[in-house]
Amino acid sequence: MQRIPVFAGRIGWKQWRQVAALAERYTPGVPLHITTRQDIEMHDLPDPCVPQVTQELQLIGLNTYGACGDSVRNITICPACEFDELGFDLLPLARLVRETLLEMSAEHSLPRKFKVSFSGRDNHHACPYISDLGFVVQADCSFQVIGAGSLGPRPQTGIVLYENMPAEDVILLARAALELFIELGDRQNRSKARLRHVRQRLGNDVFRRQLDERFRALRRQHPWPAIVLSRGRTGMRRLHVLQLPNGNIDPRQAIQLAEIAQEGDAVLRINLSHGLELYGPKPFALPKELQGFANLPCVVACPGAASCPRALVSTQEIAVEMQGLEGIDLAGKKIAVSGCPNGCAHSAVADIGLIGRLQTIHGRRTECFDILTGGGHGQTDKLAEKADTVPARQIAHWFRQRY
Repeated sequence: MQRIPVFAGRIGWKQWRQVAALAERYTPGVPLHITTRQDIEMHDLPDPCVPQVTQELQLIGLNTYGACGDSVRNITICPACEFDELGFDLLPLARLVRETLLEMSAEHSLPRKFKVSFSGRDNHHACPYISDLGFVVQADCSFQVIGAGSLGPRPQTGIVLYENMPAEDVILLARAALELFIELGDRQNRSKARLRHVRQRLGNDVFRRQLDERFRALRRQHPWPAIVLSRGRTGMRRLHVLQLPNGNIDPRQAIQLAEIAQEGDAVLRINLSHGLELYGPKPFALPKELQGFANLPCVVACPGAASCPRALVSTQEIAVEMQGLEGIDLAGKKIAVSGCPNGCAHSAVADIGLIGRLQTIHGRRTECFDILTGGGHGQTDKLAEKADTVPARQIAHWFRQRY
């Protein structure tokens, strides 16, 4: 699998077409996969083809550095912030943060991955409470900073670090947080190696104090000029949201989408829920082949036992079944299906989260799901709570009874 970080989910149609063309050429018959961190993945890529694909991606401005491993991962931004006339375009500031952190991570090895998000005006859409650092812009152009949260088998949401941070301090704080992580992150036990484990080990008050001391020292040494964020673009509105089954889209469909959307002067944004969002100045109709994506409920699923060695159960079929259920109302709800307690689909913070497990029923090992409900999507500090455990074959029945 080759993961392609799409910074902030912003991808031009030329880039989109080329990625689809690469998939058709090197992974024929395999869909492109859209992730929950605004990445694109090419699966079943033959090993000898990886260098050529990487080179061709670089030619169109897409770099695979930071796609996986112990690195600063793709910085995510809520898709709509730059089109909010009352909000701010966060892309230039996020780009400065990315450049700073990537330069640091190139010089130092990280204990584990480090995730940063930017959310639009007071909306928390980029899941700051499950990020190592989450920046939420406010009406006065300052930022609420939330940090040191993550999921996994024992999830814990982040805490508020600063209430009103000026934009010019965001870069220095990000640098201070990464320095703290590099120095104090656990390099012996990977299950306790995230920034939130540093917070847990130190305690919230000591963690905040040590982070703030590093930040203030950096600000004295390297004061940053004032940053004025530009307002969002006017005349653009969200036209379509395509919810992709299991995050997958056929390369041919991807090219078809580019053709029709470009005719309507629309732009593409990858969201954080296996979906594509189209923004533009005027409405346009989707071709019939793509219309079905616009009417599906929001269901996110990890790869499950189909390709993940850690997964305990299959997830893909369950996710498709959830999207096809008739006669129940899932509008506005996010369903997240994970194949093991690691919860990679963000099941622990979903409206309805499914976490795979194996259970012995009548003497047979049976694929089951723990069902959690009431999560805050990573937009609040609320974790979902366990409601039931259900065999996989009875999941649809469980939903019909309750919704």
